Amino acid sequence: MEKEWVIFVPSPEDLVEGKETLVTIRDLSPGKKKYNARVVKAILSRNLENLPGADTLWVRSWIGTLYPRPWAIRIIEEAGDYIPGSPHGETLGSTVAS
Repeated sequence: MEKEWVIFVPSPEDLVEGKETLVTIRDLSPGKKKYNARVVKAILSRNLENLPGADTLWVRSWIGTLYPRPWAIRIIEEAGDYIPGSPHGETLGSTVAS
């Protein structure tokens, strides 16, 4: 059964297409665990037909604007609880305590 996920990115051009990549996605399934974040290794495609049987990935900007076309996502494996680094990169500036 196809699932639906959402990812928040500065721009769809920041997504890596056709290669295994680490991404943080949120589950859009109904129920108590809706919106739970997962860090996964996945293959993405901007064309749903390029990944038959893949799930739907809705792409939103960091402020929540929905981009018009969904992507396809095939999850390869769970990657852990988080991706090392600063959240949202430069958007936090010097406010992050060391």
